[in-house]
Amino acid sequence: MSGHSKWAKIKRQKGANDQKKGAIFTKLARNISLSAKEGGADVNSNFSLRLAVSKAKEMNMPMSNIDRAIQKGTGAGEKIALQKISYEIIGPGGINIIVDCQSDNTNRTFTEIKTIVDKMGGKITGAGSISWQFSEKGYIALRSAELRKSTQFGRQDSYESVDPDTVQLELMEIPGIEDLEVQKEIDQELGAHIIEIYTSKEEFSKVLKILEVLPYKIETAELVKKARENINVNAEAKIKVEKLLEALEDLNDVDSVWSNLQE
Repeated sequence: MSGHSKWAKIKRQKGANDQKKGAIFTKLARNISLSAKEGGADVNSNFSLRLAVSKAKEMNMPMSNIDRAIQKGTGAGEKIALQKISYEIIGPGGINIIVDCQSDNTNRTFTEIKTIVDKMGGKITGAGSISWQFSEKGYIALRSAELRKSTQFGRQDSYESVDPDTVQLELMEIPGIEDLEVQKEIDQELGAHIIEIYTSKEEFSKVLKILEVLPYKIETAELVKKARENINVNAEAKIKVEKLLEALEDLNDVDSVWSNLQE
């Protein structure tokens, strides 16, 4: 994995203030509704829905909100008219950006994105001009912490830190894992490192099932768009790109923003 830690972004989202967390919940609910609409309400047979629900739980989204979003997607509740649409952008310094949206009004969504992109020195390009430089991958963030069953009366089970090199060697034996990297940042709560794992889209479900029976804690699992090659830009361009990415992520209709910026 070259120069990009998705876990850093996930941690920022988890630590968001109440106002931003409310906007994140809205986007998560849309994801759940669309997944339920496309594949049904059963998380056991609808892998996309399972991932969407899991991500919502990771963000501490109330179960009542999750259930309501599923009902909305299957038509049991308020009907939805959402559709997925993506935009491809060349940002400052030639950075490539893909913006995935969930919209009930594509004209509004396009106008909002174009306004920001034009203002911040970017350009919307044609479909397919940038997307070929990204690959859809399975992403799993796993803690190098092992669940230890307590033998003392009245104590709860807990996670204890495990040497990340030991965990990494164990993971390398699992077929389907294409790339992994141990993040140097140590989590203070568990005293554990985060190991970021990438798989092909096709092997994602199989690898996740294998990891789920191991004693380690899975923090998140989702499909991502990973740049084939990240690029460096000068400090001035990097600041401009980061501001553009943040502005796009804050739009209500935007679900995810991907770039090939070297962090």
